[in-house]
Amino acid sequence: MILLHGFGQRYDLPISLALYLYAAAGVVVISFVLVYLFAGDQVGAKAVQYPRRPVPALVPVARSRWPHVIGGAIGIAGLLAVVITGLFGSPRPDLNPAEYLVWVYFWAGLLILSGLVGNLWYLVNPWAAAYDAINRFVRLGPVWKLPNVGIWPAVAAYFAFACLELTTGMANRPWLVATLALVYSLVTLAGMILFGRDEWLEHCEAFTVLFNIIGRFGPVEAERDESRRISMLYLRPWGVGLLQPWPAGWDRVIFVILMLSTLAFDGILYTSPWQDFNVVLEPIWLPMGPFGFFFIRTLGLVLLTVTFLLVFITFMELVIFLGRRNVDVKATIAAFALTLVPIALVYNAAHNYSYLVLQSQALIPLLNDPLAKGWHLLPAVAGIKPNFALAQASVVWYAQVVLIVLGHVIAVYLAHLRAGERFRTAQRALLSQYPMLLLMVIYTMTSLWILAQPITKETG
Repeated sequence: MILLHGFGQRYDLPISLALYLYAAAGVVVISFVLVYLFAGDQVGAKAVQYPRRPVPALVPVARSRWPHVIGGAIGIAGLLAVVITGLFGSPRPDLNPAEYLVWVYFWAGLLILSGLVGNLWYLVNPWAAAYDAINRFVRLGPVWKLPNVGIWPAVAAYFAFACLELTTGMANRPWLVATLALVYSLVTLAGMILFGRDEWLEHCEAFTVLFNIIGRFGPVEAERDESRRISMLYLRPWGVGLLQPWPAGWDRVIFVILMLSTLAFDGILYTSPWQDFNVVLEPIWLPMGPFGFFFIRTLGLVLLTVTFLLVFITFMELVIFLGRRNVDVKATIAAFALTLVPIALVYNAAHNYSYLVLQSQALIPLLNDPLAKGWHLLPAVAGIKPNFALAQASVVWYAQVVLIVLGHVIAVYLAHLRAGERFRTAQRALLSQYPMLLLMVIYTMTSLWILAQPITKETG
């Protein structure tokens, strides 16, 4: 079995965990003061404006079909590899490339890389590539108009995917991962054919919605003309794309909250409070037999998501109250929800750091015999062992501390600029951000505490 986020060695902290938590929280507070000193006068539309540098040399490349052809080929090849190796390869997850391709390279690696460089899913989406390839020979047009469903279908699909990973206990079964990938592919292609390519992808396809959000954090921005062709490419600071307009809706707020709660739940599973929660509810879930595992974990995920949502809404009510200005509550909450994305992104990177560093190497020797049939396709890679140099517990811990603090500092900065845009005066913006500062401090300390549990001896 692939050891999800597992560690062998544990790190003995040189000082108590509590001091790390307070120091990280202190850095976030100091960043709040610095943001006010250097950006406190930015209010109204000026607050959400940001510098960007045009890169006209890249426009011909972006307009060319080759990036899409190459990216689409990679995406389709990856999907086929998942289906074929998952159905016909080894039943052991540690010997099956499907597990590594889905959970390591796609779910952990591509997400982090898209935050660093831009929305790579736009290029490698296998279903969009397959649709475009078919559409070159057979004209595909929407049969029906998609109802006004917002992105609720994508919310449901994202939650289902999170349940597969976190609550079913079956994410390490290659045949199931392959089967679900095939079913999801058929549903997605059928949806694009029946309701239109972009309509389905942008409202119903969970990964497109997810990577569109993550892509806002990236440094690459594309400007399009009326025909949706790229007219210019820009480079911008990381994170500022999250200040761009975003449709208001509870569906979008809940999607962002799910990005946070699912990652947090993955870490909470390794903590003592989760064990206590299991013990308290044993009379309920033990009689359910095998279904009890799924029930208790799904219940925990739902309760954590609801808690995250209610806490965020409560703090946002305080933000709006202290902002002392009549605003559209739903639109304001949705706009501020995007300021949580840096937290989700860096927590994902911190949480998956050692997992990605180690397990990404474990795929290489499997290329010699991907279906476990006794082949010797690439004998040179057969004996390669994972290198643990970058996955020492101490290295992991300090990398996590830096990532978590950096993400929350960016979130504080974006939230302050958003407040200046919404509340229109520097004083109102400052007052409104005290609750957000408290929320960011809570997030910082909680995130580090969760991350510390599997790798440190000193847990404060």
